[in-house]
Amino acid sequence: MGEQYQPWDWSVVSDKKTWLEPCEESYYYAAKWKREGRKSVLDLGCGLGRHSLFFARSGFKTTAVDISGEAIDFVKKSSKENDLDILCKTADMKALPFSNDAFDCVFAMHSAGHCDTEGMYKVMSEIRRVLKPGGAVFMTLCSKETYTYAESGLPKTDENTVVKTEGPEQGVPHFFADPGLIEDLFSGFELLRVRHIDDCYYGGNWKNQKHYFIEAAARKDAFVPDYSDVIGRSVKCTVDRPLGSAHPRFPNLVYPVNYGYADGIIGGDGAWQDVYILGADKPLASCEGRVIAVYHRLNDIEDKWIVVPSDCLESFDEKTVLRQIDFQEKFFDGKLYM
Repeated sequence: MGEQYQPWDWSVVSDKKTWLEPCEESYYYAAKWKREGRKSVLDLGCGLGRHSLFFARSGFKTTAVDISGEAIDFVKKSSKENDLDILCKTADMKALPFSNDAFDCVFAMHSAGHCDTEGMYKVMSEIRRVLKPGGAVFMTLCSKETYTYAESGLPKTDENTVVKTEGPEQGVPHFFADPGLIEDLFSGFELLRVRHIDDCYYGGNWKNQKHYFIEAAARKDAFVPDYSDVIGRSVKCTVDRPLGSAHPRFPNLVYPVNYGYADGIIGGDGAWQDVYILGADKPLASCEGRVIAVYHRLNDIEDKWIVVPSDCLESFDEKTVLRQIDFQEKFFDGKLYM
């Protein structure tokens, strides 16, 4: 298992304007991905959300991920102030809280390489896992030809990793690549374009600051979930959000159905398996029933089971189920399996 490192310390960044301006590449890839019909973007290592906000404004269904809770809180606040719908998650890039085949695109500008060599391979595995077949990734990696790797004298934790010792990046690792490492890291992808760019004058200094700018597409087969052992299953359920109750964190969201969990069954997020209970016209405290469908969330790690009480004689088709759970599932990408 790779070493644990510190996230960025945004509290010591006095001038955040630099980190709020989208990079030039984001404009290019937003236009390119839109032409290609891609709709969902994961901003990996989003920082203060400069690219999350940009992609959301550009019409993409946008998800922002960062290991820094402080950064994610900032993005949540910014998205609310700008009336943008961005799903924000505090998470480690090496263990993303999303289903397989969740996104059309991954964008990672100067962020994916904040780990050691072992961690970098895990990050690439996770990027490939959450991308759809043929999904696009743009990311940058530090070059071994840069000053920070070759001349700075900063401590190295392995042959490819330097750890910064001061400023907002104190304790933050930086992975440095070369062409051979890039080909190995992207073995599960089709490499489309690799540029080696030197920001030779930056921050008032002439220094060699080279990065690889990498564009690739995921090579993989589509993931097809199998719910044959779930649909038709009898379950006992506890209702913790009865019909007519308000969401505990979003009081304007009122439950038009009973919502709770299946007793004794652990879901994909490590908590009790969540269930929507349809076919009851009054608030319930509990019920026994059977699973008639599963809503598979893509930009989340947990599925939702659709349950009807044992004494319910009503039948439900796909359109009816989707309409009844839309009050909450409209915030996620997903697919219903019946």
